[in-house]
Amino acid sequence: MSFDVFAWATQSGANQTTVHNVRLIAVHPAEDGLVRMTIEHAGNTHELVGGSPFNEEWSRRDVGKVGYIVPASRVGRELPVGACHFRPYVDQSLQRVPELDSNDAACATVGGRRANIVGWICDTNPNGFRAPVGLIPGEGGQFVADETIEVTLRVPPEFVRECNRVQMSPEEVLRSFAGDLAGIHNFVVRPRADGYGSNGSDERDRAEAWLERAHGMNAIDLDALEQQRENAREKQYQRDDFAALLDDFEDLGGNADDLFAAVQALVDKQAKGNA
Repeated sequence: MSFDVFAWATQSGANQTTVHNVRLIAVHPAEDGLVRMTIEHAGNTHELVGGSPFNEEWSRRDVGKVGYIVPASRVGRELPVGACHFRPYVDQSLQRVPELDSNDAACATVGGRRANIVGWICDTNPNGFRAPVGLIPGEGGQFVADETIEVTLRVPPEFVRECNRVQMSPEEVLRSFAGDLAGIHNFVVRPRADGYGSNGSDERDRAEAWLERAHGMNAIDLDALEQQRENAREKQYQRDDFAALLDDFEDLGGNADDLFAAVQALVDKQAKGNA
């Protein structure tokens, strides 16, 4: 039996439910200046109250699109029971497919990272793929996987007081700063599973300036260091290839000393050319 979106929409306690694969058919003005939406879900149509003020241009721009419905937040005004928002998928070929969900759907994280357990399909991935719970994939089903690492930090009460001043927890403040310092852009066409983003270009610039001002004397050239590591890895690959070549030579009946002599001759020739 498919989920009854209409029964859900009239329940005031369903404040965490998201309903996917919904098509917006039409929008009309409703009482109190809100929107009344006609939607289609699982072959059925119904009218729901939207949680946003009616604006003809903004309200009707998504008519005909497929997306999902989330409960409207009752912040700043009283809303009717069942009021909700329609959010279109960035990729209109996207479809939520519960049958493709991971069998271990109860495990939302693996090693502290958000796990890919929710099933989807789209034109680019017709055989299906999985994404973390709560993440809506972007264009072509794209998203940035969660590669975060866990850090445990004890903070002083003075820092906690500053966080309280802006009505945020220490975790929220540190997370916000990390997004700015890392220069993270969280685009809807390729959303991040870790949820990180920055607060804007000015914030990114100031976070970078702070790091340079406070700790720039310890800075190293990461690009050069990474290139050195890449060169070292390439050298190791070549050594491994040469060892495999020696094994093949011996398997074919060759003598290892003959191969070494041939290589030594090439080395000697190269040395004379550089003299």
